[in-house]
Amino acid sequence: MTPALRYQLAGVLGAPDVLAAMARMHPSALVIDLDPPGLALLPVTAELADGVTPAALCALGLDRLPGGTAYSARRRETWLTGPESGFAVLTPGVAALLEAASMLGPVAYVEANHLGLTGRQAAAVWRSGRLLTGPLLLSRQEEYDAETAPIGVALRALGVTANGDRDEFAVSGLGRHPRTTDWLDRATP
Repeated sequence: MTPALRYQLAGVLGAPDVLAAMARMHPSALVIDLDPPGLALLPVTAELADGVTPAALCALGLDRLPGGTAYSARRRETWLTGPESGFAVLTPGVAALLEAASMLGPVAYVEANHLGLTGRQAAAVWRSGRLLTGPLLLSRQEEYDAETAPIGVALRALGVTANGDRDEFAVSGLGRHPRTTDWLDRATP
C-alpha cells in the first residue's frame, strides 16, 4: 500500500518582475520561476507572513497605494484573513501588499493543504489594486473539480491554460515540490 502524499502550499503567483518587487519586502522572500514563461511563485511561510509590516509597502516603490481606507483594512482583517476565508497563512499585511502589488500586474494568493485526494484549497486574485476573484474555497468535504478548483481558477485568471490532459496546476509546475518550504530549500540562488 502506497502512503498518501501530503501537499502544502502557500504563495503568491504572478509575473516575475511583480513578484521581485514584492520580494524586496522581506530578506527571506524568494521568487521562483514556474514552467510557463512569465509566471513565478513567491512562497509564503508563516514566518514571512508574520514579518510583513505596513512598511513593506514601501518596497513596491509606488507613489500611490490602494486600499488605505478603514473599510479596506477591516475587509483584509475579517473577510480575507478571517476563519471563513479558507486561508491559514495569509495575514492582513500580506493582503495589503498583494492589493498594492497588483497595481504593477495581476497577482494571486493561493493556499493548499492536501493529504492524498482529501484537502482544502483557497485562492484570491487581485488586479489594478482591487480584489478580482475570491476568496474561493474548496473545503475538505467538497469533491475536487479541476474546472472550479480555486488554484485552477486563479491560474486561469493569470493566463495559464490547460494543455491536453494537463490542467493549469500541472502546466504551471506547482506540483514540483510537496511543501512550501521545499520550494525555498531547493531554489537555486
